[in-house]
Amino acid sequence: MTDVFAGALPLVVTGAFATGYVSAISAANAGGRLGWALLSDWAGRRNLFFVFGLGAPLAAAVPYITQWATTSGSALPLYAFYLSTLLMISFYGGLASLMPAYISDLFGLRHVGAIHGRLMTAWSAAAIIGPNLLSYLRRDSYDRACATLAAKLSPEEFQGAFGAPVERLQELVDANTVTIARLMEVVPPGTMDPSPLLYDSTLYACSAMLGVAFLANWAMSPVEKRHFEEDAKREKEAMAAARR
Repeated sequence: MTDVFAGALPLVVTGAFATGYVSAISAANAGGRLGWALLSDWAGRRNLFFVFGLGAPLAAAVPYITQWATTSGSALPLYAFYLSTLLMISFYGGLASLMPAYISDLFGLRHVGAIHGRLMTAWSAAAIIGPNLLSYLRRDSYDRACATLAAKLSPEEFQGAFGAPVERLQELVDANTVTIARLMEVVPPGTMDPSPLLYDSTLYACSAMLGVAFLANWAMSPVEKRHFEEDAKREKEAMAAARR
């Protein structure tokens, strides 16, 4: 929000606006957990998981929205970004709330707890691996953007601006001595600020992973009917034993 829209719409995207956006993300997560769970009883849990697959094209569309914001000067891209990201966050909340019931739809009631436990273990691993991977992609984009901007300067201009030869660029970037903001101050006028593009590879990676998840869900089908019949039989036996 701040990297892209604060520069494009400084009068709209203030500190208070960014803080409100963070609060809206939390509300979308909580609303998705409740809203999608209620809707699943009517629409079906498998169908809603297909709806959640819309997160893939939404994530892939965000780079185009940010590019639109930097070139148009309109507030419309901001609203598109705001609503699309909140919708994706609501999908995340809905996924968490629907998972136990969806597991029972696919595999029966007997092993719901064990299967859900294994999924939560994988979820925890994803919570560690995912942010680190996406952070790496963002950092790689940042390094490449700095290298592109530095290439627009002669070795003498770079040496004069930063007090070190251009061969030490990566070292200076790692030390935060060379930043995109500082490079933009010395590159030729008219050079495009690459800051809005820093998250493109991250979002494309998210879109790809969501697309794979959508295909994996589409390929799944419930286990054989006999497993559900065994669950129903055990439930009747348990109810009969409780009446005795």
